[in-house]
Parts: sequence; C-alpha cells; structure tokens
Amino acid sequence: MAQATYQITLRLDGNHAVSVSGDDPVAMQDGLAWARGIHLKLTAHDVQQAGGALDDEPPSCVVHDVAMVQVQGKKGPFWSCHEKNDDGSWCSYKPQSRSGVDGAALR
Repeated sequence: MAQATYQITLRLDGNHAVSVSGDDPVAMQDGLAWARGIHLKLTAHDVQQAGGALDDEPPSCVVHDVAMVQVQGKKGPFWSCHEKNDDGSWCSYKPQSRSGVDGAALR
C-alpha cells in the first residue's frame, strides 16, 4: 500500500516549509496540491500578522496556468510561480501589479 508523508516546518523568521514525500506518483500529485494550499495559507497568515493584506485570489502564472505563491524576498513580498519550465529552469514570469506598476512587488 502506498504511503505519503507530510511535513510542515514552522519557523520564527516566517520562512516556513511544507513538504510531501511518497512512492506513489498519483498520491504525490494530490499531496503536492495539498502542500501548495497549506503554503499559501501560511504565507497569507504571515502577511496579515505583519499588517499587510493579500488580494482575495493570487494571480495565475500565464505560462503554467497555476496559482502563484507569495514569497518574502530581500526587497519585500512578491508573487512567484513554483513550476519549472521544459528546459528545467524555474519559471520567471512576473505578474503585472494591480496598480499597473512592474509586477514583482506587492506594495
């Protein structure tokens, strides 16, 4: 019987991690979707605690058609696509901000 292991690491600096491991590819796809959802909730909670607010829905990556994840960078929070391109490189798509300014920053 296939078994999946889920791990959530909460850190004081807000750099939380959610991981899933297992040996069944179908269960892993479900596990990855769950892990992304949990990571989004953790990120939203941290932003709200810091006095910021997320929009109702994260933007979608136009390259991979998935919801983007808000991450905390050196220059502040930004939206990131956590998918890899066909060549193995990470997606570099940056959404246009709702204010019309270059899209990486949420401020």
